[in-house]
Amino acid sequence: MQTAIRRSRSVRPRSLAVATVLLFAAAPAHADELRLLDGRVIVGKVAEQGANYEVTTHNGTVVVPIAQVEKRTTEAELRRQFAEQARHADDTTFAHLQLAVQARATGLEPELWRHLDLALARRDQVDPEAAPGLQRRLEGFLAQLEPELLPRRHRTATTAVRVHQLLEARRPDNSAGREAAIEELLVREAQADQDLRLQARRNGSPLRRSTALKALQRRALAGNDRFVLRSAVLDADEAVRRTAAALSRPGLQRADLDYLATGLAHQNGKVRIRTAEALGELGHPDAVKLLVLAGPQAASGLAAGGDAGVRSHIAIVQQQAYIRDFDVEIASAAFIADPKIGLLQSGTVLDVTVFGVTEVRTIVRAYRKALEHLTHRDPGENPAAWGVWYSQLPAAAASPAPTTPARAR
Repeated sequence: MQTAIRRSRSVRPRSLAVATVLLFAAAPAHADELRLLDGRVIVGKVAEQGANYEVTTHNGTVVVPIAQVEKRTTEAELRRQFAEQARHADDTTFAHLQLAVQARATGLEPELWRHLDLALARRDQVDPEAAPGLQRRLEGFLAQLEPELLPRRHRTATTAVRVHQLLEARRPDNSAGREAAIEELLVREAQADQDLRLQARRNGSPLRRSTALKALQRRALAGNDRFVLRSAVLDADEAVRRTAAALSRPGLQRADLDYLATGLAHQNGKVRIRTAEALGELGHPDAVKLLVLAGPQAASGLAAGGDAGVRSHIAIVQQQAYIRDFDVEIASAAFIADPKIGLLQSGTVLDVTVFGVTEVRTIVRAYRKALEHLTHRDPGENPAAWGVWYSQLPAAAASPAPTTPARAR
């Protein structure tokens, strides 16, 4: 059998080994299935060109002589057969994952994503003993879906380009399966930590910044967890900050809490507010004491920071002229006394800097809201009284209600 792979109109590699690899590549949407006489199966968009079939796959065009094809099954027939198979399958994560694998093998992309979504939606129903193995199998399948998400030119690009393009594929209308596949590919992308950090800070889409943070949290490089934790304060978007807090919550240590709490004394008032919000979202009981101690110092240090208010002064003075000395001049044998006039000044000069009473109230309000979220009790308006309130707080109230940690895909 003569089989050729056509990458462009002018290039026809003759390597049968390359052809064999592409024969089993995932096919694009609207695909037929060709079964060859030697037992191989090709799935893709089929066009008849003379004595050959041209089959378009995600990785290129395969040219197959018609005489070597045992059977051609149309997309409509493939879809009918798949629907019949799905009708008799169980409604479990494993069954839907198997159906997604089968749909991908036959080029039925809509069915692939639909059953992958169903598999992800039913993970909570999996037996705990079987969950780890099923999770590994699911993640392995997600990592194979690069051809469905990236065009071929980007699959061989640099790490920075691949990271950028995978994040570009993350859109608001993405299904759960697409979102999980993008995240899994980013997690497994080699040497991508720095590129993911750049995207998590500079990408203009909050949704894509959140996806970059999710991938960073799952990667093994030391320091990624602290980067995600900082994002709970530094990101400009509230939804991204909440995502960062949710990602940091499961493995949060007291040292991480102390590291983040330094923002409560930051010179920028906005950083103090966001730090308090992040501590509330993280839900660690030790954050209560940190907020109580910071409350009376809500205004401390703000005037010296970059957000210092307007500086003004006023002078209320009186001036009195007096003769402080004489200069003697001699002219034509005559002595002339030239007086030197001085000024005697008295009064008051007031120099003030107003650093924003409203800002301080906003900071205190943020601390108070975070304490209320953590303890389910209102500490009151006066931060100076929070110490007494804390000393009278029941032990159970210092620990918030348990929250469900974010599931790592």
